[in-house]
Amino acid sequence: MKAALFDRINHFTVIAKEPPEMKEHEVFIKVIQAGICGSDVHAYVGKHPFRHPPSILGHEVIGRIVDKGNKVTSFRAGDLVTVEPQIGCGICHPCKKGHYNLCEEKVVLGTTKWDGGFAEYIVAPEQAVYKIPDTLIPELAVLTEPLAVGVHAVNIADIQKGDKVAILGSGPIGLVTAVAAHNKGAETICLTDAIDKNLEIGKKLCATHVVNVRSQSLHDYVSATIGQFDHVFLTAGYESILDDALSVIRRKGKVISIALFEEKVAIDLNKFMISEVQMFGSSMYVKDDFHTAIEIIASNKYELETLITHRFHFDQISDAMEVALTKSGSPIKIVLDL
Repeated sequence: MKAALFDRINHFTVIAKEPPEMKEHEVFIKVIQAGICGSDVHAYVGKHPFRHPPSILGHEVIGRIVDKGNKVTSFRAGDLVTVEPQIGCGICHPCKKGHYNLCEEKVVLGTTKWDGGFAEYIVAPEQAVYKIPDTLIPELAVLTEPLAVGVHAVNIADIQKGDKVAILGSGPIGLVTAVAAHNKGAETICLTDAIDKNLEIGKKLCATHVVNVRSQSLHDYVSATIGQFDHVFLTAGYESILDDALSVIRRKGKVISIALFEEKVAIDLNKFMISEVQMFGSSMYVKDDFHTAIEIIASNKYELETLITHRFHFDQISDAMEVALTKSGSPIKIVLDL
């Protein structure tokens, strides 16, 4: 089979390799599409904590089952599926509590331990595979994994109907977090970014307010219009984002960090103490989040197709990664067709 080997920093080589071996509790999947995630870009430039060369990246995938192990009971050949790209150890404290996303020994798709979706075929355990319902446009199923990230963060925030939410950073994760927040009942949703195209797509999805932070102060805009927020999500990894969050969060409000920060940031803890602001981290997702993400996509309530802005053939993966890195043409979600 063909696979894109991440063989060194800033470089892929399309190679021929043996297909992965399937175990009795696994399914064998022909990959149809794979999305490029921000974490793939972090890995590409050597700034990801656990995605390193040599490996086959890619954890946002859809495909068809072509074979299954003899202990698999929930799927059959021909099923269109997506994959939750993590497997917990099952025995550590987080796993026993149902928080397998926090397992220190978990295996993640698209790493040296589990070959990812930038290849013609992958294998996945039955427990990590989800059938795509007939009501869901197949192409949009590639958004399941990133949307599950947003759903998980929104669940951590415990958004209630009528809440006011700000999402700082309108890349793919910021935009799907807005969708997840709206689906949960948030009525005021403010998106920020430095790229107008992203903000325009945010408005098409569900945003009630948008702020281009290159031309306008978020604090000044909020003070004059919306008022402070119940929840602020950090979906871009810059120190200035945290400063903006603390300038617009209400007392006892919640700040939820989803972004991967490449550098350490300074935090004024007095702001947390004085206002009893609460800060949470949000890492990946669990099964319920994946199911909710599939339900949201299948509902056809949101114009999620606007998120897929660029498509490349698998053989063009180097070009696709450069577009993702340089943001040439203002990409949001880049998809590889296999």
